[in-house]
Amino acid sequence: MLAVAACVSAPEAVAPIDRDSLRELRWVAPGADAVAALTTRPVACAAKDAAGKESRSELDWQRERGRLAFESPALLGGAAARMGLSCASCHLNGRGNVNFFVEGVSGAPGTADVTSSLFSKVRGNGTFDPVPIPDLAARDGTQIRDRKSAAFREKVRGLIVEEFDGQPPPPDVFEAVLVYLDSLDVAHCADPSARTALEPFDDYGAAFSAMTAMVTQKGRPDAVLFYSRAARERLERLHERFAGRGDVPAQLEALSASLAQAATARDGGMPTVAIAEFSALAVALLNEAPKSLYTPEVLRAALEKQPPR
Repeated sequence: MLAVAACVSAPEAVAPIDRDSLRELRWVAPGADAVAALTTRPVACAAKDAAGKESRSELDWQRERGRLAFESPALLGGAAARMGLSCASCHLNGRGNVNFFVEGVSGAPGTADVTSSLFSKVRGNGTFDPVPIPDLAARDGTQIRDRKSAAFREKVRGLIVEEFDGQPPPPDVFEAVLVYLDSLDVAHCADPSARTALEPFDDYGAAFSAMTAMVTQKGRPDAVLFYSRAARERLERLHERFAGRGDVPAQLEALSASLAQAATARDGGMPTVAIAEFSALAVALLNEAPKSLYTPEVLRAALEKQPPR
């Protein structure tokens, strides 16, 4: 449907963008193909059922909640969270990111110093020693093989709390992250080297799923608040890519306010207005998508106007 819309609505002139207006630019390596880096992702290699179809079990829903947490800065703390970094910034779709680069943290593109004092008060060692970012689906023996083990659980906890100065996540959130990580395996991909296009409905779907998670976490106020933050952050990503384009930004701001109101109540309830706002937003995204920064040609035009760093 997006392809049809693109045929009938040519991209409009766009304003220049920078690392404040589009945060993902902050960790795209200099000299990298920024358009490809910001509009495509490594294909996700997540578990499927025996029939080759996505499962719709409770386990699948737990896996989805874990993915949402993995892709949200709410899981991290300190400088990383302030920059807008999530686990998925380095591990796109749970894989790797050959274009990742943060000055003082990365050496070559696709590397990171995991003992950087910038990100960690606990593990910072004062030595610049970046290492290649691993593909978490590789299962190549460089990581803990048993992802249901106590050792893997402790490693993930340490990454969140010590390596990135995060707060211990709500128990349900942490368990979901472990389930998501355990689902990653290149064996689930016909072509692990393939890439997939990033579209507005990827972020829209994640925001809707995070809202649903808020509702299912009723009685767990810390988890309600966590998934509210995850949902609003996905709406913010959409806002960055639709800024100045049609009615979408105003709709996103109204919906974010509704989610914040629901989180303040911390009872897992969701105002009916938010459901209606999500429905209206879907229509607006479909209509305005060709003019957004999800469209490679539009993004390229905006980047060409980008002031020098």
